[in-house]
Amino acid sequence: MAPDLSGTWYVLEGDPGEHLVVEALGERLSGIWTSRELAEAFLAHHLHLGMRVSALESRALKEAFLRALGMLQVEAVMVDYRPGTHRAQVARVKDLLEEVRRA
Repeated sequence: MAPDLSGTWYVLEGDPGEHLVVEALGERLSGIWTSRELAEAFLAHHLHLGMRVSALESRALKEAFLRALGMLQVEAVMVDYRPGTHRAQVARVKDLLEEVRRA
């Protein structure tokens, strides 16, 4: 089942233009959380990142985020990833960008 990403997205940001990017199995990934609590819980496990949780409420902010990920060569995002879980729901950046543009 595909995750419901119609509401506000919560992402991790650092300095301007800096987003969480990880590499796993040869693929560049980032994260989107559907609640601030989930994003804060992830960040609590990774305080060394020095990042903050930011809300993306509008279509324009979501599109800008996805375009930035594209420039960082991120192929997909993990949705609501929780530390310690072995699997994550993954959505392709290009598919999300198409959905956001249609919304």
